[in-house]
Amino acid sequence: TGNPSTLVSANLSVLLTANPSVLPTANKSAANHFENGFVVLSTIPHDPTSFTQGLVYANGVLYESTGLYRKSKVRRLEISTGATLTSVNLDDQYFGEGLAFYPKNNTLVQVTWKKRTGFVYDAISLEELYTFKFSTGRNEGWGITYYPITNTFIVSDGSDQLYFWDVNLFKETGRVTVKWPDGRTLDNLNELEYDPVTNNVLSNVWMEDRVVAICPLTGIIQADIDLSSLWPYNERPRSANVLNGISTTDVMGEYLFTGKKWPDIYKVAFI
Repeated sequence: TGNPSTLVSANLSVLLTANPSVLPTANKSAANHFENGFVVLSTIPHDPTSFTQGLVYANGVLYESTGLYRKSKVRRLEISTGATLTSVNLDDQYFGEGLAFYPKNNTLVQVTWKKRTGFVYDAISLEELYTFKFSTGRNEGWGITYYPITNTFIVSDGSDQLYFWDVNLFKETGRVTVKWPDGRTLDNLNELEYDPVTNNVLSNVWMEDRVVAICPLTGIIQADIDLSSLWPYNERPRSANVLNGISTTDVMGEYLFTGKKWPDIYKVAFI
């Protein structure tokens, strides 16, 4: 089968050669877009008991996946008030993790932490349609996002790897190692979100109030986004945890950020 780390490069090379129009050309560089500061446009109330693992906007609502054993949920939230519209509990054995929206069949795909099990839901009703088994290098699920450039899911497992999955089979088709431009690797990659402005994938870094913008075709970090001033650590109560949760919206260049057990979701624009 070959070295899995080279499969994505080979597959993408064939795809781009056959159809150069899919080559991701960013509207602006990630460094120029993200590293000049940000403004908070507004805040949205957020359930402070939610251990946020995944956040994604679609169909005019916000979807959230939460974690912790016996407390994991998938929810539809009203975008302006944060009110819960629909909520589904996971079985007690599962620790919910990342969540992605797949626009081609209007479904949500959720991964779980250590059970190597994922769930597919109808995005309107949150009815569970089916489950699937998956594997990663660490056999854990952390983050997931849909990458429209190659019609694949991109998945993290807390390591320095991003895994490409077939959208129908949820099987790995390739992977890249995430590195700084000087070659150092970065692990603890967590929640993921595709960014249409730069065509990068944004990733939370576990236990840090930062997000990195990654070129998924090369794994090279394009921007290091400091969000420590969003809700400074020394102002948080002990009950609040780290920054986690990224979503774009239907407004280009607008982003939503929150954290585990944070009372607000921050709507942000970069300057």
